[in-house]
Amino acid sequence: MSTRPTLRTVLPRIAGVDHRRAAVAVTALAAAALAGRFLAALTVNVPTAPAAAPVGLLTPVATALAALAAVVVGFTERDPVAGVGLLFVGVFGILSLLSAAAATPAAVAVVAGTAVVTVAHRDMLDAGTGAVAGLLVLALGVGLASGVGGVASLRPLASTLALAGIGVTPVVAATDSSALVRGCLAFGAVVVVGLSMPFVAGAVTLVGTGAVGTSLPVVALAAGGAVTTASAAGRERRWALLAAVALLAFAGVPVTLDRAVPFALGVAALVSLEVAR
Repeated sequence: MSTRPTLRTVLPRIAGVDHRRAAVAVTALAAAALAGRFLAALTVNVPTAPAAAPVGLLTPVATALAALAAVVVGFTERDPVAGVGLLFVGVFGILSLLSAAAATPAAVAVVAGTAVVTVAHRDMLDAGTGAVAGLLVLALGVGLASGVGGVASLRPLASTLALAGIGVTPVVAATDSSALVRGCLAFGAVVVVGLSMPFVAGAVTLVGTGAVGTSLPVVALAAGGAVTTASAAGRERRWALLAAVALLAFAGVPVTLDRAVPFALGVAALVSLEVAR
């Protein structure tokens, strides 16, 4: 007899909440930790900063929380195939923190697991959401091939794919005029800063997102898209969508496993917690 129903029943009930709330809560916690790492990385690189933020500590903590969140979401997943995919992401994400020798198999498992989750829910995705998810999975694969796989020439392509994927996430959200206005303001602000202070904009983009060799409009598209989606999600209290876009935006370009594991969780949350439930 399978133990899966027991795990789905017992694990979330320990916290006194239903399955979906437990999965969304742990995903949101991972997103908050990643946001802290993102802000700490930017703070450390400010020339006038009086003190250094503990980026070295926050990075593995954020990665571990994302991996554990993937495991929890996997146990609460209704589709067993998608559940296995999420467990691959989570378990190998944790292994990557324990041993450098696990980097290559972990990279393969994270990409494969995320692709499995997306394919398992393909019948529940509309054309637009399916295209967004496919673009994000492609960005994940190209990103890890360029970083962990050592194919450095793919880094600019990975950066463009990841930022473009984040930029088109409003397709998934029921955006309204106010969300679109906020997104357009974010797009314009990035363009203005990029043109007036290119060195600062480039440094923030590199440190914050890990993007290399991509154009300013693509960076601005990512910022505008993330703000639009987050605004729409917050207005409608779609917390799973808000956590998903936060994970994607703060993870940035998934060229390393500490970026790829949260990025993969963001994709999985988008198709599993947000769309498929």
